[in-house]
Amino acid sequence: MRRLFILALYLPLHINGPAQVNDPYRVIEELIEELAVDDGFYTDLEKIYDELLFLMDYPVDLNSAEASDLRGLHFINELQIANLISYRQVMGRFVTLYELQYVEGFSQDDIRKILPFVTVDDKMPAITLSAADALRRGRHQFFARAQQVLQQQRGYSSISAEDLASSPNSRYLGSPLKAYTRYQFNYRNQVHAGFVAEKDAGEEFFKGGNPYGFDYHTFHLQINDLGRIKTVTLGDYQAGFGQGLVLWSGLAFGKSSNTLNIRKNQRGLQKYSSTDENKFFRGAGITYRLFEGAEATFFASRKKIDASVSGTCTDGKIIEVSALPNTGLHATPSQMAGKNVLGETILGGNLNFNHSLFRVGATVMSIEYDAYLNPPERIYNRYDFRGSSNMSGGIDYQFSAGPVMFFGEGAVSSSGGKAFLAGAMSNPAPQISLSALYRRYDRNYHAYFSNGFRENTRTANEEGFYLGTVLHPYNRWKLSAYFDLFSFPWLRYGAYAPSAGIEYFMQADFSHSRNLHMYWSFRQKSKPVNAPAGSTNLRVLEDAGITRLRYHISYFAASTLEFRNRVEMSVYRRESRSPERGYLLYQDVLYKPHRVPLSLAFRYALFSTDTYNARIFAYENDILYAFSIPAYYDKGYRTYLLLQYKAGEKTDLWLRYALTVLPDRESIGSGLNTIDGNRRSELKAQVRFRF
Repeated sequence: MRRLFILALYLPLHINGPAQVNDPYRVIEELIEELAVDDGFYTDLEKIYDELLFLMDYPVDLNSAEASDLRGLHFINELQIANLISYRQVMGRFVTLYELQYVEGFSQDDIRKILPFVTVDDKMPAITLSAADALRRGRHQFFARAQQVLQQQRGYSSISAEDLASSPNSRYLGSPLKAYTRYQFNYRNQVHAGFVAEKDAGEEFFKGGNPYGFDYHTFHLQINDLGRIKTVTLGDYQAGFGQGLVLWSGLAFGKSSNTLNIRKNQRGLQKYSSTDENKFFRGAGITYRLFEGAEATFFASRKKIDASVSGTCTDGKIIEVSALPNTGLHATPSQMAGKNVLGETILGGNLNFNHSLFRVGATVMSIEYDAYLNPPERIYNRYDFRGSSNMSGGIDYQFSAGPVMFFGEGAVSSSGGKAFLAGAMSNPAPQISLSALYRRYDRNYHAYFSNGFRENTRTANEEGFYLGTVLHPYNRWKLSAYFDLFSFPWLRYGAYAPSAGIEYFMQADFSHSRNLHMYWSFRQKSKPVNAPAGSTNLRVLEDAGITRLRYHISYFAASTLEFRNRVEMSVYRRESRSPERGYLLYQDVLYKPHRVPLSLAFRYALFSTDTYNARIFAYENDILYAFSIPAYYDKGYRTYLLLQYKAGEKTDLWLRYALTVLPDRESIGSGLNTIDGNRRSELKAQVRFRF
């Protein structure tokens, strides 16, 4: 009877179903734009693509998925995951995907987003690992990409041998071509293997400091579900536990329009296949199932990292470094001199226990460098880490009490500094969801791979309270908002006194159907900075803030043709200056014909900003595994055209051309990237083979 009842309810939904289901690539783009905040918060966008593209081929079965499987969806929070599992335990198996509308906390928009990545069809046979099956049934993908700025930049212009000898860092060592290659192998969700290699523009290729080709290489092998071994990783990998106060080297989200997404979903050990050349481990790790609900993880890493050398012995051995650059660029002699000169050794582990009512875990990690890290002391960095070794450890928890889920973590580093985070999430009514979070991080808390919820650039020297909500007041409407009050007990870069700030955000979404969606957003942040120096040496602070207003609409003129429009304004204010304003207006056209294996995305954007402070960020469509979220500033226009062609079932081709024109400028860029003229254009091409 239950099945017939559900099917009866499902029938009218099924009739309108296609209007609710988006192209999965479009859904992924929506998530990336939502998470790619404009304050520089670290987000591993390649990881998002990697996981969701995998789920397009191997969707999550809602009837058998565990919480760890559901966390890979990214579109839903921990409270929704708990509600889904609880619904399944009470009501039994899902009959249809559209039954999700009866799970508490799931809106129509949430369901629309996860539909391409989930299933209720559990026909997939049980996985048994064998080398023969893996090689025969595994899936391979190979990518090759090239891109280049078409105008000559100063770092590539000719120069006399005498001038180059006297100023060796005045030119790049390599060509302006940026190259990328990637291979990945998947056997369901049990075996993952592959490599990534990249050469940035200006870096040498098969010569000089890179005689074997690419400047950067990463490789990985991950095997899951080998009996009691949950995961084993070899090569390059990431690790994330608790709420990130001790260790979170992978995908991390900050404040965004997803105002409930404040709790990190522990992912443990995972393969690494991105192009960030710093925040990963190289070695081995294993997660072992001790008994029902209990797991133990151990990992070790040893690799060479970039450093600015400030002291050596008579035999040339490095004994002191002043900084750990994280740009990953090695295009000049000075950058090459610091490449992979410092050894880094990491050991760590995690124990966690999951019960139906609660979860508790403990994480510890030690890091040791082959030389003493001693950055030049400034008034604002007096409590930064100095030394050659550090250890940090913490305990995290999660439990539910009625309709409220509580979570948090407390940690301490060997310096004695402490970090604490506590949060809660709840659905007090079907139309209301709430989240709250309090954090306090000491100024001398040191954990290099930490990535806790924060406003500051590091998980240190901060105290704050965050409150977020999502409301569904009427059908087709969604209201999102958050409020964050934060303070910095000690000095920070650009603010030489203790300070406090505030940020709030509001967004209203309206979805008429799949054919029409629009939203209005308002964001305001105020954070004090140093006032201009006066007649005395005493530095005081002044209020500084940025206000952003946005209207965005997307609509389908036909099933193959979509238009997107955006109008955005920014205002930057400081007490000692006049307001600095910025404007952006763009038109997007996306065309995907049914019978031709060619799709295109086109944008024309007009922008005008008084200063760089009033810059406006906007996500742009790009080739697969490449991302473009530029800052629009100055006065001019920008346009791009992206073409994708499917040359059969196993081959895809991408071509992207982007042009920025600043009519009032005689040059674009700065330093070695300076272009004489008012135009900057870039060409990208990529091919993918699947076999």
